[in-house]
Amino acid sequence: MRILSLTLLAPALAFSMHATAEAEVSNQQICHNGKCWDLGDIGSECCPFSDEKLKKNVQPLANPTESLLKLRGVTFNWKQNDQADVGLIAQDVQKVYPQLVRTEGDHLQVDYQKLVAPLIESVRELNARVQTLETALANK
Repeated sequence: MRILSLTLLAPALAFSMHATAEAEVSNQQICHNGKCWDLGDIGSECCPFSDEKLKKNVQPLANPTESLLKLRGVTFNWKQNDQADVGLIAQDVQKVYPQLVRTEGDHLQVDYQKLVAPLIESVRELNARVQTLETALANK
């Protein structure tokens, strides 16, 4: 799907999207002043740039496992529609990874996609620990 234009007009909240192909929509919401309206999932193939040529000052993540352990995975219900969901608390994420949290009006949003990097590094860190323990056990 190629989006040719996207319009959001407040306060009427007119929302339009024009694409060159059919767009599948289910389970998305538009929220304004704490009120949300279900739109459904917007099927898209959106990928943020990650090319090394676009980056500078690239550093490894420090203490990924320790950082992730400070986050709480929770179940909850949305106040607006009582719909059950799972996720994180943005205020917790903000303390650990402030660059993953955005403010929209009076509310915080988490960029969940960017949690992939710390998760991968944590798996690598934990794998190294497991290998060290396995080697120690094998040498007994």
